[in-house]
Amino acid sequence: MSEELESLIVYYSRTGTARQVAETLAAYTGWRQAEVRDEKPRAGLYGDLRCVLDMLLHRTPAYRYEGPLPSDCAQVVVVAPVWLGRLAAPMRKFLLDHAPFSGTVSAVCVMASRGGFRAEDDIAFLTGKTPAPALVLKQRDVLSGAAAEPLAAFAAALRARQTTPAPILRPVWISPREA
Repeated sequence: MSEELESLIVYYSRTGTARQVAETLAAYTGWRQAEVRDEKPRAGLYGDLRCVLDMLLHRTPAYRYEGPLPSDCAQVVVVAPVWLGRLAAPMRKFLLDHAPFSGTVSAVCVMASRGGFRAEDDIAFLTGKTPAPALVLKQRDVLSGAAAEPLAAFAAALRARQTTPAPILRPVWISPREA
């Protein structure tokens, strides 16, 4: 049995945009990152075609992963791109293989223009947990730096979930002790 990690950022990135988001979150939180990688590279036109076919044919592509098991983590942040309006196939396969998750799940979905909320739904379905907090970013905002503020707010929300609230002390007249 492995030791439970507090939090993990697990990401898949074909173009590097989701990796940039994961690295930014790791810098804000200090949490460990782990990458889901394609077994076969997806570079160029052939790689684009494989992405489309994986999505249209609902294929489950082979991947490599060398990080901690999500089931050993109290909190997992999934960072993934959106392909054809849904969660990218390699991350979908990874989540399918590692579900159910025992801890909480949060998500950042990076999209070109649409489909981020459907990808969040895919994450909820595959992990058995509704991602909270969840964030949808446009690729152009990540690349231009316009996503920095939403990512900082997302990281603050993640850190807030880690803290245990102090016990609430109520006045004696509200909660009198029994004699």
